[in-house]
Amino acid sequence: MKTKYLCPECRNSINVGEDIVLAAKNEYDQKGIVMLHTTLGNYTSKVSSEFTIAEGDKISFICPLCHHHLGNKKNDRLARLVMVEGDGKEFYIIFSQIYGEKCTFKLEEKEVKATYGEHLSRYTDPEWFMWF
Repeated sequence: MKTKYLCPECRNSINVGEDIVLAAKNEYDQKGIVMLHTTLGNYTSKVSSEFTIAEGDKISFICPLCHHHLGNKKNDRLARLVMVEGDGKEFYIIFSQIYGEKCTFKLEEKEVKATYGEHLSRYTDPEWFMWF
């Protein structure tokens, strides 16, 4: 069984092949689709053609199935997904909602298991993960 990504609210699978499919809204209330690579630390993305975003823009990620906002009220720069590995083990994946910001955390319960990206130092508060 391959790794799959779930919405933390409805727990439906939101990945297709090598992409995590998310609805998104930018700071100008434009809506579109953003596809993120399923490999943690790979920051390639695809964006629907009419959706305008630039590096540094804050994007609100939304589950494309239940429309739950994946961001956090205490730190709206971060979003959360559930990752289920092939053996059934679950992790929370916390990632930046700032377009171009490379920052991802893999959590098991409240423990950071792995980190990815060059912008990790922007999130130095040791209690930030308790918000999720």
